[in-house]
Amino acid sequence: MPLALLCDEHIPYQVVEGLRRRGVDVVTVQEVDLRAAEDEVVLEVARQQGRVLYTNDTDFLRHHAAGIHHAGIFYYHFLAHSFGEAIRVVALACEVLPANETRDRVEFL
Repeated sequence: MPLALLCDEHIPYQVVEGLRRRGVDVVTVQEVDLRAAEDEVVLEVARQQGRVLYTNDTDFLRHHAAGIHHAGIFYYHFLAHSFGEAIRVVALACEVLPANETRDRVEFL
């Protein structure tokens, strides 16, 4: 079963829509009323829903390093790559990575 994503508020709308066009199950923090939520709450909601957090916010890397449990984090830096490449890489990762391999891990895509 393909991975589902919770996109952090820093993920551009164009990327979210591109992922949806590729069939990725995506919700945004805005859509689930988590826009101003603490990072730990965002990680917990994603974990409870079985969604990998897709972000480019380094704060989540610090939470991971501190040992906070999560369903997985996809970290992608948009200054290094185009939106199109982000869509391709993340959609592929959702398709090929099993959920049991993303738990409590960060994937730098």
